[in-house]
Amino acid sequence: IGLANIGANCYMNATLQCLSNTDKLSNYFLNEFQYNKYDDTKKISNKYYKLLRHLWDKYTDKKYYSPKRFKKVLSEVNPLFSGLNANDSKDLLNFLLETLHRELNKALKEKEKDNNIDNNINQFNEEDIKQYFFKDFAKKYKSIISDLFYFPSEIKSKCCNCQYIKYNFQVNPFLEFPLEKVNKFLYKNGKIASLKNMDGSNSDINLYDCFEYNQKVDLMNGENQIYCILCNNCYDSYYSTTLYLLPEILVINLNRGRNAIYQCNVNFPEELDLTNYVINKGFNTQYELYAVICQIGPGFISGHIVAYCRHRID
Repeated sequence: IGLANIGANCYMNATLQCLSNTDKLSNYFLNEFQYNKYDDTKKISNKYYKLLRHLWDKYTDKKYYSPKRFKKVLSEVNPLFSGLNANDSKDLLNFLLETLHRELNKALKEKEKDNNIDNNINQFNEEDIKQYFFKDFAKKYKSIISDLFYFPSEIKSKCCNCQYIKYNFQVNPFLEFPLEKVNKFLYKNGKIASLKNMDGSNSDINLYDCFEYNQKVDLMNGENQIYCILCNNCYDSYYSTTLYLLPEILVINLNRGRNAIYQCNVNFPEELDLTNYVINKGFNTQYELYAVICQIGPGFISGHIVAYCRHRID
């Protein structure tokens, strides 16, 4: 069923509908989650479970449910989302994924983990760093959220002075593409003829263009030089971030800048093939679109945010 709009909280409702229609996540909460209203370590998880019970109650005759109780707990846990002010769906989704993961994580407690890098690890050997990262990841990330949404990117920096390459990995909950920078990157590399159309609007781009941008190699110079532990100094370096593995559920944020001021059309397919944009091709690289959050209206404050979701049952 629907969610009642309680003030300028359309950003919250749209986010909740997309999560609600994430099939495996809802199946987990509705069938496996251990609800305990007295467990203060799972405040958001408990309220999200209660919300889902109302949304997917097959016996209800209601057309919609008011998320006031969920909003109340959300505001208590994070004051950023308190009141009736407009907010950003990406910020809320990021917070919810992070919080649900922390509350549901079955990994060892932080004090029981060994956070020191093995002295035998060669920080300039890609295979050593990869093995250490995934061993550490397996220790720290054991939740339905990390299983579905989290994925690693490989970071490389090559010192222009000594030519050594340093490898690292980072965990991501979603991908974010800055559309204005994507457009300028495409123009600079001759992939689009002009930054502007004849009518003054920004040139259209497509989602695959965004993944091309994500693979770029940057020269970090001037104030952006990177410290090299072999040279024991800062030098110009080539820096790149590449998708190493892809998650089961891939979330993409099309960043239009503060107050969503950068307007351009982004064409995207309903079936996405990312085989050419990931290092490890032995896992999931094919996606089918099931949910979109979009903003209608002239601006961040005056617009309205809605979700289009593929119903998880029918």
